[in-house]
Amino acid sequence: MGRRVVRVEPGLLRIEQRLRIPDAESGTDVAGPACIYAVVRVRRGAVVYQHGNARVRAPRCFALFLPPFGIVEASLERCDVTSTAVAFRPLPSDELPRRAVLWLVDGPVPTSRLDALERIRTAGTPTTIGRDVDPGPLAANAKAIIDRSYGTALAIGRVAARLHASPAILSRAFRHSYGMPPVRYRHHVRVMDALMQFAEGAAPAQVFQDAGFDDLSRFYKIFRKVACAPPGSYRPAKSRNAKTSR
Repeated sequence: MGRRVVRVEPGLLRIEQRLRIPDAESGTDVAGPACIYAVVRVRRGAVVYQHGNARVRAPRCFALFLPPFGIVEASLERCDVTSTAVAFRPLPSDELPRRAVLWLVDGPVPTSRLDALERIRTAGTPTTIGRDVDPGPLAANAKAIIDRSYGTALAIGRVAARLHASPAILSRAFRHSYGMPPVRYRHHVRVMDALMQFAEGAAPAQVFQDAGFDDLSRFYKIFRKVACAPPGSYRPAKSRNAKTSR
């Protein structure tokens, strides 16, 4: 059970969320072509991140940073969690951690890209997290291809063929390394790209092809599944209505 409110600001996506998990639930966050900076408060229970084969229990209040195309997997264990996150596209000159990290913090979420960069620069001792500590070469090469070509019509089957593997073998290797199959990962990357385009002022009819979808109806279907609301809700003029429940 949960509630999420998304506000689209010029060049910035702001996501406020509260989750109440009575038992245990796992979830995966994907940054796509953006960066994500979140401030998370654990009111009750535990948030545990996967780091390779190890598990890292997060503190009660912490900041989380995902670099572009970063993936983190968390287990929410009988918890009540609130988070506020901002997503933005980095510039080539931005100095960012190369891997997902978290660190102890107690303060508000950044209000801009520059604010986020300054907080990352002055962060305390960060803890690296991420399931993909040592992904196999097949999964790592497939992810690199997807990251470069997600906006094209390149099929996952052709990605597998390039790497001299069957689609089934590629899917198993990718899921083992990153916690999700390659098709689902590409959906998340494309939707994050679309969200950032909305923050930059684009309309859904302009976005779907640039984000890699072959038709508007498929874009709407996948976007709603990943983002929990239709694309129109995430345009700046309507962002106050982008409220979803999980």
